Amino acid sequence: MSEFTTGVLYPRRYENKLIKQLPDSKQPYFHKRLNDEWNVFFLEDEWVQTAETLQYLLDLSKLGVALLWFHDAEDSGWGFRLFDGGYEVSSATISYILDMELAEMEMKRRYPSIIDPDDYMKEEELRKEYDELIDTIITSQIYRQEVQKGLSRCKPQLFRSFLPPKQIQQLHSLFDLNILVEIDNETGSSLLYDSVDLFKEILGIEEMMWVNYSYLASGGRDSGLA
Repeated sequence: MSEFTTGVLYPRRYENKLIKQLPDSKQPYFHKRLNDEWNVFFLEDEWVQTAETLQYLLDLSKLGVALLWFHDAEDSGWGFRLFDGGYEVSSATISYILDMELAEMEMKRRYPSIIDPDDYMKEEELRKEYDELIDTIITSQIYRQEVQKGLSRCKPQLFRSFLPPKQIQQLHSLFDLNILVEIDNETGSSLLYDSVDLFKEILGIEEMMWVNYSYLASGGRDSGLA
């Protein structure tokens, strides 16, 4: 089973101010201590899909407590949304499957009669063509442009509610497009796939893994959260 993690983090020093506001979410939730510096709460609306949940987080952030909604889906990517002062002030989405999506789009253009991508995966020549496309795409300008779209609202300087200048500078470096997509000649991969661990390390939220509302609601208690 692949990791799926999502939750809303905030500095633990604001616990007394925030915890009494959680019932205002008008939905089931869990509140946990992540570590000495961070708390996290998990809403039933895990992906902040409804307007009501979004408005609740915006209103909550007006209390002088910045909130970081974080998600990490091991198979597809990760990202965050930062709420502060009643606004969504920063966000980012890092996709691990952009190269595959772009390759599949090109294969469909070349072979419009093939509907299911699994069909050309079964044929050796088509599979070879697909793999060559992947190698070409990850160094292409269109790939860089698509990665950049996910970073267009990323503003590391607005993490100042959480982090000192040194860590903010580290975030700036982490979200540098040129660094993210640079291919390592030895491994053939890029920093893109390690970026979530680096992000968690910079913020000090390494424990934020293998936990979400659905897991806790099903009775899961092995996450190590208090």
